[in-house]
Amino acid sequence: MKLKTLIGSLTLATLLTGGTAVAQNIEPVPPHETGEIPSRDGEMVRVPLSKVLKDSAREDIEQAPVEGFLPELPILVDGVKYTAKQIQEKDIHLSHYVLDARSAEQAVVQGFRTTADVTKYFNQTGQFPSEQPTGAELGPCNPWSVFFEHSWYGGANFSVYPGWGYNTLGWWNDRISSMWSTQCGRWTVMTEHHYFGGHQLWVARAWAVGNMGSYGWYTGWWPFRRWHSWNDRVSSVAVYW
Repeated sequence: MKLKTLIGSLTLATLLTGGTAVAQNIEPVPPHETGEIPSRDGEMVRVPLSKVLKDSAREDIEQAPVEGFLPELPILVDGVKYTAKQIQEKDIHLSHYVLDARSAEQAVVQGFRTTADVTKYFNQTGQFPSEQPTGAELGPCNPWSVFFEHSWYGGANFSVYPGWGYNTLGWWNDRISSMWSTQCGRWTVMTEHHYFGGHQLWVARAWAVGNMGSYGWYTGWWPFRRWHSWNDRVSSVAVYW
């Protein structure tokens, strides 16, 4: 995690709460007119759903882990709320982490053990992602998902149109610290490794993540069994209708 990002995030949290830092939740994407902003050296490609709808392995190959990191928001798994520490102690490995309207309402991150579990949730809530427009898009709206170098939407940025993504991010690898999800599509998905490998963070239509460092994934890898922050850890991105 960048020191300037950490300091800025804690400062803003403190100001917003009158001196007490609290766990960050997602927020609505603000009105914006962002259009196509290419990545510096990556190639935007079509990303079939089969590339992202897959389980993640128990592994821990991230460099320079932040020892002792624990996300502050509870994680909702199978209708039960757990703290990050409890997920660790009970060794509950999750492939997919979801942030949507239900997550915001309950101030949680929703966790799903398998792809079968998360696809069931997508179907039950009418949010199953599509590679092509479904005819149910909201309008007028901005279709682009936007990814930022710094927390709270600062620094350089690039955008991705629904149905497209980046297998590899080049200069942007491990540099994303905040993002706006598409307002017209259904989902933005960010993954731990190149070519959509590893754990996944799904952010629903019209939600923004001001501080990726507020969220993380549990590795489930013995003997460490630690959490990693999503800040500066994303290596692939895709957006869906």
